[in-house]
Amino acid sequence: MKPELIEGGGYSQFKAMVKALGHNRDVDIEFATVVSASPLRIKIDNMPLELDEDDFAVCEHLTEHTRKATISGGEITLTTTQAGDPAHTHKITAFTITDADVKMGAALTKGDRVVVASYNSGQGYVVLDRIGGV
Repeated sequence: MKPELIEGGGYSQFKAMVKALGHNRDVDIEFATVVSASPLRIKIDNMPLELDEDDFAVCEHLTEHTRKATISGGEITLTTTQAGDPAHTHKITAFTITDADVKMGAALTKGDRVVVASYNSGQGYVVLDRIGGV
């Protein structure tokens, strides 16, 4: 079973989680370690068991997903041999790509530290984000 996704940006993900859970009664913030990326498994600190991906939800930005985007600016250099002899380059200094599908890869790998919200007396979990230095 795939992890349940919470779509949107950080604010809308948090708002959706609070709406689903109600007010902050019985919500704790935990730290955990990713023990496997595929299938996704985590081990919450000070908890003897590992959790399988069907035991928790994962915020969308940590999963593989596709988003629409507009890309502009940057610099592209093209090299061509068919259009000219000898080979030469063309520098494009401005461009825009609209309505592009951008595929975001899964953000979690084995060993990553994550912050997890636990609710319902530790019966439900939501992986909120990847962290460093903890």
